[in-house]
Amino acid sequence: MFSIHIITLFPEQVEQYCLKGIFKRAFDQGLFSLTVVDLRNFGVGKHNKIDYYPFSGKKGMIIRADALYAAVSSIEEYQNKRIIYTCPKGPVLDQSLSTTIASDQQSLILIPGYYEGVDERIFDLLPIERVSIGNYILNSGDSAAIVIAETIIRQLPGVLGNAACIEDDSLFDQELEAPQYTQPLALNGLSVPDILRSGDHGKVALWKKKRALWSTLVMRPDILCQKKVSDDEKIALTEIIKEMVVKENDESNYSRN
Repeated sequence: MFSIHIITLFPEQVEQYCLKGIFKRAFDQGLFSLTVVDLRNFGVGKHNKIDYYPFSGKKGMIIRADALYAAVSSIEEYQNKRIIYTCPKGPVLDQSLSTTIASDQQSLILIPGYYEGVDERIFDLLPIERVSIGNYILNSGDSAAIVIAETIIRQLPGVLGNAACIEDDSLFDQELEAPQYTQPLALNGLSVPDILRSGDHGKVALWKKKRALWSTLVMRPDILCQKKVSDDEKIALTEIIKEMVVKENDESNYSRN
């Protein structure tokens, strides 16, 4: 069974967030296991210290390597698990990296970053990978660890029930998802596109594909640059660009008139 261990200072909060809704049902069905490890249980001295001042004199506190090593090594067969530390020095998590981690089917140990970081020696003691979830600052790494856990768990077999739910998501195929609509059919003069109510599954699929490419081109061209574009997608993108140019010219002529 795929297992995830999260070493944290806030075990109750992390567990409550991870085990809810669909994930809780999958957990109860034994599709994966989640164990939250309280780092303070491995603290040093009578006060269970897990941090200390850095030798450099820099302000802030550093997580002790001995406490963290004790927490990791307390996990059964930790040597056979993939260990990830949430850290801005690592590669930024994207769907490709997420899918790679999930497809490896190697159980995980997630270590959130805290304070000013961790004693560097922990990276010499353990084969830890650094992974970032973006170029911004969080108050702690718990949110980052939960993000990593969530994106991995949802890809495990049976968790979402239907594999198509995963494949249809934005970014899974390096493109954004097509627009979605529901009731009511009309809202303040805006109607659901007729094509989506036509019942022609082939035309609907083509419409969604073209709209997905349009959204990606306009909103996230950086993703499109990384995508291996098929011949059919190249044709669709050419049509989209032509339509955009025509629309821009029409709007420009209208404004001049």
